[in-house]
Amino acid sequence: MKPPSAIRGLIRRSALVLRAASILVPREKRAEWFREWYAEIWHRIHFLHESNRLSQSAQMALARDCWGSFADAAWLRFDRAKVMQVVREVPCTARFCLWSIGLTLLAVLIGSGFAPTIRTALAPMPYNQPQNLADLSFSGMGIYYPMDNIFNVVPVWEAKSQTTESMAAYSWTPSRLGTPGGPKKIVSARVSSGFFDVLGVKARMGRLFRTGDERDCPTCVVLSNGLWTQTFGGDPGIVGRHILLEDRDRIVIGVLPPKFRFAAHDAAVWNVTTPGGQIFNFADRTGMVLRLHPGVPAESASREFRVLVRKAGSDFGFADFSVDSISHRMRQGMNLFLLFTVITFIGSLALLSRQFFNAGAGTPLRFPGIAKWWAFFAAKTLLLLITCFIFSIEGVRLFFLFSSGAVPAMASAVSTWIFLISNIVALTWSLKDQRRRCRICMRLLTHEAYVGVPGYLFLDYWGTELVCSHGHGMLHMPQMDASWLEVNHWTELDPSWQPLFETEEVNAI
Repeated sequence: MKPPSAIRGLIRRSALVLRAASILVPREKRAEWFREWYAEIWHRIHFLHESNRLSQSAQMALARDCWGSFADAAWLRFDRAKVMQVVREVPCTARFCLWSIGLTLLAVLIGSGFAPTIRTALAPMPYNQPQNLADLSFSGMGIYYPMDNIFNVVPVWEAKSQTTESMAAYSWTPSRLGTPGGPKKIVSARVSSGFFDVLGVKARMGRLFRTGDERDCPTCVVLSNGLWTQTFGGDPGIVGRHILLEDRDRIVIGVLPPKFRFAAHDAAVWNVTTPGGQIFNFADRTGMVLRLHPGVPAESASREFRVLVRKAGSDFGFADFSVDSISHRMRQGMNLFLLFTVITFIGSLALLSRQFFNAGAGTPLRFPGIAKWWAFFAAKTLLLLITCFIFSIEGVRLFFLFSSGAVPAMASAVSTWIFLISNIVALTWSLKDQRRRCRICMRLLTHEAYVGVPGYLFLDYWGTELVCSHGHGMLHMPQMDASWLEVNHWTELDPSWQPLFETEEVNAI
């Protein structure tokens, strides 16, 4: 019977979807499968049409059923029981766990652009003869002093110093930059005119500061490569362009090279004048970069400048100071992150070791099993800590770049907190996951069952028992330390238990 013209198009579209789905059906069952589905859809469409129920919602329900034929066809192609068994068992394996963490680490690496901040921090110093450079930095909670003091003392100390060839001062502060998209919070730095000469850095575009710019070019500024590319789109005509810094007109004279970085801050704009007319600054935002005579260690410069700083006294608010090699200062934060990662990793091994040996009251494991157990835990924990390490540094950087276009001074503090919290979370999960795995095959234990009577232990059960789905052993986990076994208790099952699990596995299939 030829269908009415009003529903012919709907029947043809439905048949087209069914034809596409039938490709998944094994060849010997394909024709019969299509006839059954087509007959059902054909009669349903006719019934809806003849009863005047073929509304828009009815057609949507019909479309959902047609597209649902793909799932029905797929289950004919693949054994549903075997697929469900794979879906149920594979996520419990140690291999799946390691692959999941590894793919997460890869995603973090790719998403961050392969960790540019970490690579830059660990790369060779972007200075001329960095082994002869040192950084003098002040410290002191809440101590501040007139910013001009440190710049005025540079020529005096340079003439007196026996350990340095040249020096330059710097002072950084949070600032506001005017952009076409509105004002953005950045970090700006005031430096001596010879600052970049002391470091031995050349401009990527235009020029950097030179002696006399405090007088001849008081409104000149230099941009970081990151600000130039992120905020100004890498405009090749940026040199000579006017910008607003703290609502004051500035003229761009150059752009720093891509690999340039400095230990004290991540400044986006550099100038030789005080931004916004600020007079005072906090001591820990100021310092000097020193070019030492060849062969002079930073310790010698520290002893010499201790006398000079002590004589200056109140000029720097009596703030304490330190002199370190520029390479040590540049990598200090990264080294602390790496050190904490190593300590966390070693601590996790110690924590698991205590739990592992306390839980050994059952059948003792043989050496291959112990080695596999520790190797899996070490690999899993190390991958997690590396992921946290990269995410805490690169994720914060990307967040601030996308939200404000620049990395503020507070980014390092935010990264530190995220790093600590994520490490604790990762370690807690890793230990909990390891405790709930089979000591033989490393699969997650299943068949969770409560044991004991709730009324005897603060209305709670005595503990929980978990069993390996392959029959390797059973783990008792007490609800609290006052339970009858005190600690996790692993018992390896002998071969007499295997038929029970084999039967369950066959029935599941």
